[in-house]
Amino acid sequence: MPNQQNEATDLKHKALMQQLEQCPGGSFAAMLVSASVLRDIDIKKAMRVQQKLGESKLLSTIFVELGMLTEDEHRRLIRKHGRSFRIGELICELGYISLPQLQQAEHALTSSPGKRMGEVIRELGLIDDRQLAQALSEQLDLPLIHLDLDTADHDLLRQFPVKFMKMNLTVPYEASDSKVSVATANPLNNPAIEEIERQLRKTAVIAIAAESALLSLLGKLATASGKSGDQHDQVAEVVDSILLTAIRDHASDIHIEPMDKVTRIRLRLDGVLIHKMDLPPELAQRVIARLKVLAEMDISDTRRHQDGRFTREISHALVDFRVSTYVTLFGENMVMRLLQSSGGLKNIEQISMSRGLLERFKHEALDVPTGVILITGPTGSGKTTTLYAAIDYLNRPTSKIITVEDPVEYIVPGIIQCSVDNIAGRTFDESLKAVLRQDPDIIVMGEVRDRKSAQVAVQAALTGHKVLTTFHTEDSIGGLLRLIDMGIETFLISSTVVSILAQRLIRTICPDCRQAYMPNKRIANLIGIDDNTLRNHTFYRGTGCGTCYGTGYHGRTALHELLVLNEDVREAILERKTSQEVRQISCESTELLSLMEDGMYKVLQGFTTVEEVYRIAPRSPSNRSVEDIFKLMGDEI
Repeated sequence: MPNQQNEATDLKHKALMQQLEQCPGGSFAAMLVSASVLRDIDIKKAMRVQQKLGESKLLSTIFVELGMLTEDEHRRLIRKHGRSFRIGELICELGYISLPQLQQAEHALTSSPGKRMGEVIRELGLIDDRQLAQALSEQLDLPLIHLDLDTADHDLLRQFPVKFMKMNLTVPYEASDSKVSVATANPLNNPAIEEIERQLRKTAVIAIAAESALLSLLGKLATASGKSGDQHDQVAEVVDSILLTAIRDHASDIHIEPMDKVTRIRLRLDGVLIHKMDLPPELAQRVIARLKVLAEMDISDTRRHQDGRFTREISHALVDFRVSTYVTLFGENMVMRLLQSSGGLKNIEQISMSRGLLERFKHEALDVPTGVILITGPTGSGKTTTLYAAIDYLNRPTSKIITVEDPVEYIVPGIIQCSVDNIAGRTFDESLKAVLRQDPDIIVMGEVRDRKSAQVAVQAALTGHKVLTTFHTEDSIGGLLRLIDMGIETFLISSTVVSILAQRLIRTICPDCRQAYMPNKRIANLIGIDDNTLRNHTFYRGTGCGTCYGTGYHGRTALHELLVLNEDVREAILERKTSQEVRQISCESTELLSLMEDGMYKVLQGFTTVEEVYRIAPRSPSNRSVEDIFKLMGDEI
């Protein structure tokens, strides 16, 4: 009897596997069953959902939406089982193309005998050659390399005709006694690789390269004269390419990270690091050296951490780069922060603040004649953007605004701006002293750095000035406590601080792959969404596509927490109450809305996801109902 049951179970399992062969995303589902990640019952449930949706979604998308897999597990399993995918399926699973686009490519492939799926998808304009190279790299578990003429062995290249390498998109670039490193855009069934191995009598070590990079290298090789290419110019080209890519992708930071065998280039997009390319170590060292020259750093010293900066016009934009190196086991790690001094200024209406909060910020904080206004948050939370939006709002012909900044990040017509320069003797402390002698109405300090700068801000407010500045704290209440921790007397804080605006930047849902889904109930409850709202509201997420690099997010918006001090809060400060007590008093008497409550509001508005708010916003349990929060935001649910 047990044997009969086992046989029946096996037959059902085989039938299910056969059914999966006909389902969009069935290959991935079969892998999950084989790896014991999901059960047959889970697969059947997802297949029923897929059929109800008219097979418009991949099974993997449904697994994630039903909570059977997390997004991270999905990406990890794709990479682990890359070789088991056909390239079209993999490109779709990675989010570079949608399911309808894959079906379009499959139809086109039937009328294009002899062509490969990756080639057809490219010809349809659904992906570019770099995305195809990335997909091949993940499918075949081969490294992705950025190759240029100055990194290749010229003697090795001369042993093969340019026409041969161009026709096969295959370039041997480095050789040892027994091995030859080969970069190719066509790693499968490539007779050119076998020919290179035969001629050199060495074993090929294969890396994937984008077609455009190989054609560029071969074009330079074909047109090179008797002189070898100018190495300096070629390194400059790589540097310009990295900087231009960062500007075009709206990156906030560039990371150049030395590893054991390659140097990795990553860009921080929407607060998350995205892998862009790899450089050979020799080229990477020259790239870092050139950037250190631009930033006026000591290129001869590679054993000490250094800082520098330079300004450059790229793609008609003037960009300031703050450069930092950190000495690691494999060489210098370099990070560059990008700051655009023009074109990035927003007005007060454009900082993603809800209508109710914005009216309070303008009329109860910025319009107050004197006092200190603090804008707080961690590095990269958009404090400076909000600070400049506030300056723009206050910039009137009847007021004199003077700034002390390190450095000036945006140029604002009509105000007096000073950039700190320690070499020239314009230190931060000296500039603060000089500002008070310039008869200002409004003083803008780029940042409260220490007790001394905090004291200057407080003293300026006591003498009738309005002071705007930024501060590194977790939330609005933390700003008050940190001032106390710096040694500022509580009676001075309570009498000078007008308001504290805390903020975070949170990723917004990609518009190109936005779809309805049901969020995880536990996480939704943790950010304040009750079960009733969960059942009766439509929630959205991004499924991942080429636009958002498979993340499901594209662009960012801000979360805000505005504390406008009243007598109850001032009394709590004088009595040195705990942060929890001050927060409770602020919520009850000043209508303080937390960062998490603003996050919940933006989830219900369809801007972001429950998971993103849970990832970003500080934990602050709320007793308010969803309706109350919408009312305080100046909106209705």
